[in-house]
Amino acid sequence: MRILQLIDSLAIGGAERMAVNYANALYDRVEVSALCSTRQEGLLRELIKPEVPYLYLARIRRLDVAAVFRLKRFIKQHQIEIIHAHGSSYFIAALVKLMTPGLKLIWHDHYGNSEFLKDRNTGYLRVFSTLFDAVFSVNKKLAIWAKQTLKVKKTFYIKNFIAEALPYDITKNFQGVRGKRIVCVANLRPQKNHHLLLDAFEKLLETDHEYTLHLFGEALDTLYAKSILQRLKEHPFKSSVFYHGLYFKMSAVLPHFDAGVLSSNSEGLPLAILEYGQAGLPVITTDVGQCKHVLDDAGICVPPEDTEAFASALLYLEENPLEAQQKAKIFQNKVQEQYGAPSILTEVLSIYAQII
Repeated sequence: MRILQLIDSLAIGGAERMAVNYANALYDRVEVSALCSTRQEGLLRELIKPEVPYLYLARIRRLDVAAVFRLKRFIKQHQIEIIHAHGSSYFIAALVKLMTPGLKLIWHDHYGNSEFLKDRNTGYLRVFSTLFDAVFSVNKKLAIWAKQTLKVKKTFYIKNFIAEALPYDITKNFQGVRGKRIVCVANLRPQKNHHLLLDAFEKLLETDHEYTLHLFGEALDTLYAKSILQRLKEHPFKSSVFYHGLYFKMSAVLPHFDAGVLSSNSEGLPLAILEYGQAGLPVITTDVGQCKHVLDDAGICVPPEDTEAFASALLYLEENPLEAQQKAKIFQNKVQEQYGAPSILTEVLSIYAQII
């Protein structure tokens, strides 16, 4: 099989990381595993294995005819049989399919606002979905939505998977007391609801001022991001909450922390909680997307937008460290067994074979 992973950007984000994960994990399982970024590169470029054929398309507009032909030439050069298009890259993938007889197209839906599907803009999707040979969805809600709304019969719920953990980075030093460092890996945007996390963390500080919270993620030039960064300069957060910006080798530093949290209003299947599990951290997350299903009883899942519940969960970890570690170990084993590349790729390769 000859597969091309297509993504619009290599900035740090869930869909982008999955595109890289697929390209890297498949390179020794198929004849060709290639990767193309259509609009912009980013930090994830450094994680692409040298064996993976890579194209940066430098697409400058939605309908960029020159970019379409560059992609078509790359597909011909590597004799690609299937485009596995992640997120919004389905648009250019569909255009190339129209020009390339026999080419198959899988759309991988990573939509993060799966709690609010009724508000989703489906204009182009409805038009181009007639060209999809299959749809992969990162949670069950999205899979049902694709069947009902896009009328794509071959729709599959495919779990996200994580790459092997990078070697532990002993050169890093993070502020705070060992045993009391909490980490949140989430770009600073409204969906992630950092304000709720800060409100809940403030209640934890009232019981023990030694706790620290460490935020990783991109801060775009938005009012939301600015409001979060401004709060970090104020009491009681200025000496207890630390923003570390983007870091694309999170698996190398997560073992420095003692619990992983996610306070989102909506999610698909966030890689962050899988990485927390891989690192053996106790996990607190909101009940959105596939989070509750992934955690099961091996972590704490609370209602979204409920500050009191999130604060109670933080306090529970503080008061029950032994139980928290036992659950963390159970979750770590589950992530290794069910969300590693081997188990997921067996299913994906079977679907690829059906489509070809």
